[in-house]
Amino acid sequence: MMGEQTLFCGVLVVQLKIPGAASLKDRRQVTRSLLERARSRLNVSSADLGPEGSFQDGFLAFSAVSSSPSEAGERLDSLLRMIRSMEEKGEFLLVREIKEVERYAGFQD
Repeated sequence: MMGEQTLFCGVLVVQLKIPGAASLKDRRQVTRSLLERARSRLNVSSADLGPEGSFQDGFLAFSAVSSSPSEAGERLDSLLRMIRSMEEKGEFLLVREIKEVERYAGFQD
């Protein structure tokens, strides 16, 4: 018997402003670059949440699952640092972020 397994899921949602975007293609170019870099460097899941019809606004969500709350939180903190360093290049502005790490009930044999 393995006993109970606890897991922690961290979620980071960021709101971006992309002032140079004049089309949906421009917005997607910026958001896709950010999503791909996050996936490849930090092993997180990610999604572009839109909003549809807006060229200069973007909402991105990221998640990290771990057996420890500190590891999930640290991965999201690293991601936020990466996003802030990319922001310095001037392609987008980070308007706000929301980060949460939740414990999920353990799985039992």
